[in-house]
Amino acid sequence: MATFLSSLFAQVFLNQSHGTTFSPSSHTDLLAKSWPWTWKWTWICETRFFALLTTKSSTHVFPPHKTIPDGPFMATFVFYLVSLYGLLLSPVPRTTRAKQIIAFPILVAMVLQPLFINCPTELFHMAMVVTAIAVGTRMFDLYYFQPWTGIPSRYSIVMDEEAKTKKDLDPDTRQQHLCKEEFLMWDKERFQLEMWAPLRRFSPRKGKVIPSYLMDWKRLLLLSIGYNTMFDIAIFAMCRYSYEDLQQMDLIPYALSMVATATFIVAHILWVCVTVALVYSIATGRPVDCSEWQMLNNKLPYFAFTPTELWVNWQTLFRYLWVDLGFLPMRRFCDRHLGPRQVGRRFAQMAREALPVLTVFALSAILHAYTIYAAWREPVSGQLFYFMTQGVAVVLTKAVERSWFGNMIRQTYNKGSRPVRWSLQCFGLLMMAFYHTMTLPFFMEPYKKSEMWKVLKERSILWWIFGCEMAVKT
Repeated sequence: MATFLSSLFAQVFLNQSHGTTFSPSSHTDLLAKSWPWTWKWTWICETRFFALLTTKSSTHVFPPHKTIPDGPFMATFVFYLVSLYGLLLSPVPRTTRAKQIIAFPILVAMVLQPLFINCPTELFHMAMVVTAIAVGTRMFDLYYFQPWTGIPSRYSIVMDEEAKTKKDLDPDTRQQHLCKEEFLMWDKERFQLEMWAPLRRFSPRKGKVIPSYLMDWKRLLLLSIGYNTMFDIAIFAMCRYSYEDLQQMDLIPYALSMVATATFIVAHILWVCVTVALVYSIATGRPVDCSEWQMLNNKLPYFAFTPTELWVNWQTLFRYLWVDLGFLPMRRFCDRHLGPRQVGRRFAQMAREALPVLTVFALSAILHAYTIYAAWREPVSGQLFYFMTQGVAVVLTKAVERSWFGNMIRQTYNKGSRPVRWSLQCFGLLMMAFYHTMTLPFFMEPYKKSEMWKVLKERSILWWIFGCEMAVKT
């Protein structure tokens, strides 16, 4: 039985592309030679399943990119953005349906252009890929989804001073705005409000809100410089290495390279959020409230103890958009079609808790899959698998937290001594380390293969000061 299970494991999971066969002794010898200084996730990255999801196919759905100069490439995106936002401000046409018809070909062209066309500067192409899917998703919500549901953006609930969220809008208010077709007839105030979304969580009750913590433009400028410096150092440290160099590194250098990769991703996200808040503060002449600009207080979950804690505290750039496009519609679908009368009380509760969460992660998977395919023609199955795995993990974690076992752990932690709490925290960190080891390679592989840090090195000041000289010497 043991021999059968080991052979079955080898057939299903181990990558046999190099013509090697699996045996317990050879596998033990491999671990003995590589442990602990040269072990690098080989037990998941060298599986056949991993290769199946991350290996490029010889055939592609879309043809190879056609390259055009940087100027026309960037000019087309400027045209898309000006047209889509300008149409919202334009007094003509006066109906929502007419604006939807005009916006549709522009929106489709903006999303499809990075799939067919690129430019010589790869950094510009990457930036426009992210812009296309981010702005495209946002415009789909504004032009089509909100008019269809009859519920305006969460950032424009200033019509009802008592409304805190979309759920607080009464049906008469929704129907009134749907009949008047004011969704796509923006004024200057609505435009200014929507431009800063979703980074700013606007509160309509201006006179009642007490600012939790205000930051002026000087402090925001210092934060922006600090995050940009972290980003610069991490990119400069990574741009010396290729994908092959990473595969041949020992454990400690490899771990440090992964820390550098995570650092420039996190620092770049925070730099974008702080810089947008800085522009807002300078443009309006007012300090920003951290209760509205939540990413200024959100330091990201570096040491999360559960998958739920990780994703709840992750960056909010797309959180509210995914809630509007995925979570709330799926929740309403479950309430209407998967209620206790249709499928039973227990299954209805499971569907209401699981399906909205999985829908949000499915949308995020599509966004990341589009990004890597449009930028580098990398396979998208790895991204889809990673994010759906995260969704399943969040659902299971919430179920455990509500169970008797979760209540027992919570009470033990709250009432326990400091060593008990410390032990539970260490267990949570070890569990998350194992969790990331099993899942994160599926997300990181296309970025590693494309050597994204080398593309971003042109943005590094340290590279232009020291890197060019080293490149000339070599």
